[in-house]
Amino acid sequence: MQHPARQQIDSVPISVTVRPVPLDKNDPGQSRIGALAYLGGVQLLSEASGFGGYSGLRQLPDGRMLAISDRGHWLVFRPVERQGRLTEVADAIQGPLLDETGQPLEYPYFDAEALEVVTTPEGGLDIFVAFEQRHRVWRYAMPGSAPILVGAGDNGQAAQNPPSHVEQVKQAFAHRPESLPWMDGWPGQLGANAGLEAMAVKADGAALLLAEGTGEGRFRPHAEAPWAPIRYRTESGFKPTDAVFLPIEGRHLALVINRYFSILHGVAARLELIDLDAVQDGQVMGRLLARLAPPVTVDNMEALEVAPHPEGGWSVWLMADDNQNPLQRTLLLKFHLPESAVLR
Repeated sequence: MQHPARQQIDSVPISVTVRPVPLDKNDPGQSRIGALAYLGGVQLLSEASGFGGYSGLRQLPDGRMLAISDRGHWLVFRPVERQGRLTEVADAIQGPLLDETGQPLEYPYFDAEALEVVTTPEGGLDIFVAFEQRHRVWRYAMPGSAPILVGAGDNGQAAQNPPSHVEQVKQAFAHRPESLPWMDGWPGQLGANAGLEAMAVKADGAALLLAEGTGEGRFRPHAEAPWAPIRYRTESGFKPTDAVFLPIEGRHLALVINRYFSILHGVAARLELIDLDAVQDGQVMGRLLARLAPPVTVDNMEALEVAPHPEGGWSVWLMADDNQNPLQRTLLLKFHLPESAVLR
């Protein structure tokens, strides 16, 4: 079906309400799943045009969240917590993804599926977005923001009185994107809805790319290193839909979220840990951290983020793509992953 073009150019505040969700609807007292401790979750609802379809999620340096939608827009919001548990969201702002001509993306070019945000040495933001349908990776940045692709190093100084991170996001997305050659020479044929769904990038240019349909991907340990082909393998029927590097200096450990769907068995998700420093013969096998399946709260889990937790270990965020289908939900779930579950 032909989707209508998005005409909105400017970002606008939107109203988002929430419904709290338990980890297990049949056991409201359940607080753990696998290696994860549940720190609250909500269903997000909004009547804003185009709301939903979120396939990538990253936390900004000020604690706000940035999500991108496979309907061609971005969303910034502030998670609200009480006693360390997610209870609601606030200050939501929505805006369009623009093409190289400065116009809102239209179908089939607006299918954004993966997101990364990197702080530059100058204190700006580089925002990377990977797309399906028309497979590509774009970089959005503020004017004058230095690319991280040339390698690591602090070669500049942060600007005095820099704009807020929300303003930086607005400015980055208001400018025309740069097309990156990261998918050049990709092996095999990528289906329209089976392309690059998992992308993780570090400040030194280390990067991981995984295609949903085949598990084929590529990895480089830093910006100057050549891409090495890899093949990610997981449980049959599950497909990688997002990835994020754990913020551990000197290591290339990543979390990968995999989703499962069948008309007969419904939805499920697997969160796995992969060690990209231990790849052998191009093969990557993950270690299971948690498996989510009903009656545990789960939907079409397509977005993943991780951040240091104040009590040690990491906060893990999962977000579901509702496909703008009334039978599905836009879920935002928060967990705690202890360091002991990772660094064995």
